[in-house]
Amino acid sequence: MKKIVALLGFMLLAGFARIDTQNDPKAEQLLDKVARKFASYRSVAVEFTYELYNAEAQVRQETNGRVTIAGNKYRAEYMGITDIFDGQKRYVVVPETQEVNVSTPKAGGEAELTPATLFSFFKKGYRMKWDIKQPVQGRWIQYVKLIPVKEDDNIKYVLLGIDTKTDNIYKAIIRQNDGTVITILIRKFDVNVPVSDNMFRFDHSKYQDYYINDLD
Repeated sequence: MKKIVALLGFMLLAGFARIDTQNDPKAEQLLDKVARKFASYRSVAVEFTYELYNAEAQVRQETNGRVTIAGNKYRAEYMGITDIFDGQKRYVVVPETQEVNVSTPKAGGEAELTPATLFSFFKKGYRMKWDIKQPVQGRWIQYVKLIPVKEDDNIKYVLLGIDTKTDNIYKAIIRQNDGTVITILIRKFDVNVPVSDNMFRFDHSKYQDYYINDLD
């Protein structure tokens, strides 16, 4: 399970680099539209399929998950893990090992790319390249290839698929340097849903038997 958490842990970024001379202008313009569209929502509730595949290691794992985002707060559930960010602290609850990893994301710094940050990770740290366009069930998905600006131990590149009709993210394909491919497919995307702030609060009383691992 710790290996799974480590693989998930590489996923998340924030803040938008406006101009990069190495960016394809079309790709930058499209992702700018995606970012502005997402920022216009009060809240978002997403259901997704998460698949991890490594041919050499003969590993394939697939699960469904969901994430709710409101402002800079989120709550995600996938691979048996609950991932909560209350705007200040991040809590990753791992029932299998009965532990909670607590951390404080650095303001303005690079964060991990996870299902919870799928809609903003591309804002910093990547070069943007125009890629293929594919028809999927009556709609067109335009892909943008994202290559880490800095050498990355995990990510080789990310293919981000954008629904050209809605300007929302449809799919992300993350290829790691070790050959692992992670695919996140958005199955349901609801916006401006009613959300209680309690959803983003970590209730310590529910995890009294867990080991609290403070990573700060």
